[in-house]
Amino acid sequence: MIQTFESRERSTSKRDESAPSGFISAFSFAGGQALRLSWDEARTAVAGDGPTWLHLSANDDTVEGWLEGVTSMPDVAREFLNGEDKRPRLHIGSNFMYGVVADLELVAKTPDAAAPDAREANRATGALRFYVDKHRMITVRARPLQSTDRLRHAVLEGTTFRDPVDLFAGLIGALNDTFANRVDEIGDCLDDVEESVLEGGHSKCRALLGGARRRIVEVKRFIDPERNALTQLVMRKLEWAEPRSMEALVQAIQVLNGLGAGLEGLYERAKLLQDEIAAALSEDINHKLLWLAIISALLLPATLVTGIFGMNVAGLPGTHDPASFWIVIGVMTGCAAITIYLLRRLRLW
Repeated sequence: MIQTFESRERSTSKRDESAPSGFISAFSFAGGQALRLSWDEARTAVAGDGPTWLHLSANDDTVEGWLEGVTSMPDVAREFLNGEDKRPRLHIGSNFMYGVVADLELVAKTPDAAAPDAREANRATGALRFYVDKHRMITVRARPLQSTDRLRHAVLEGTTFRDPVDLFAGLIGALNDTFANRVDEIGDCLDDVEESVLEGGHSKCRALLGGARRRIVEVKRFIDPERNALTQLVMRKLEWAEPRSMEALVQAIQVLNGLGAGLEGLYERAKLLQDEIAAALSEDINHKLLWLAIISALLLPATLVTGIFGMNVAGLPGTHDPASFWIVIGVMTGCAAITIYLLRRLRLW
């Protein structure tokens, strides 16, 4: 099994024995450069004035108890971080903000990751609760998430951040990358469906289109509330944030809105493809019914003649004449030819 980035970091990094299991990572950003912090260093840095990011797990009573005693954060924010709210939302204070963003869970890749059940697992969503002010960003999650994993990759690879607001903009950017991947996957799926429809293979792609529409609904279900919550930061800018950092945050939110608009376009495109498939199937059925009606019309005279000559009554002509059979065959053939002529003449065939 291939380990996730968080599990690799836990196994390869040197951690002090006093760190609780809920402590994932912490960084300070002196001059924009990231400095890795231990648990003791992180607790000291969070209480100070330096830009700090502390990433925690919600599944640890020690971390929960420590958060309750962080006096540098408002009481309402401490209670929120220790809560269980999972709906995307944003609360803006006089010099801080806190809330929840939804994200896809980070699932370890296995050799059978291409199986349908693995793809379903990769679509599981989780909640990331956060607190941001001028000096610190604290994030808390119950299960590993893709956005924080991307952001920690960026920090460890040397990406610079001016302050916690700029770091939060990086978090939204990482979230955008996750959403963009999902939107691109859905778009590729719809491309395949559209190509099949144009080639006449619409009967084979109904299930594929149905899966794509379900995935669109799944993503819309948590991206739309997230867009609505974060749009507050576009209309109501943070006065305590550094202008360049605020600009980066607004740009990240606008990218998120663009992804949402792109998802709306995919939803409409999926509906049009569904209508196209339904129209093509209806046309196929009508074509088959037309052939069935034509065959019935061709057989109707022959059926009438054979029905008459099949009556078990006296007086039927030709019963003792050897040529009667071929005369009847000729009559039926002539009736079929007249029927074909009339269908062609009336443009019914």
